Amino acid sequence: MTKSHPPRTSSIATWKDASTRSVDIAGTIFVYRQLGSASGVPVIMLNHWGATLDNFDPCIVDGLAATGR
Repeated sequence: MTKSHPPRTSSIATWKDASTRSVDIAGTIFVYRQLGSASGVPVIMLNHWGATLDNFDPCIVDGLAATGR
């Protein structure tokens, strides 16, 4: 079962404001946060095994989100 979310209509400016979302794909749950523009090609960042979304440096993520999705 795949759970989808409605398309984003606004942008989220900072890492601290982005909500954590999840999607279930064939029984595997993936969690993510979306920042930046609601359109364009997304940058997808993957972390190492055992890490959490909070292991990313907010300054780097906010910088990337300032110029793209």
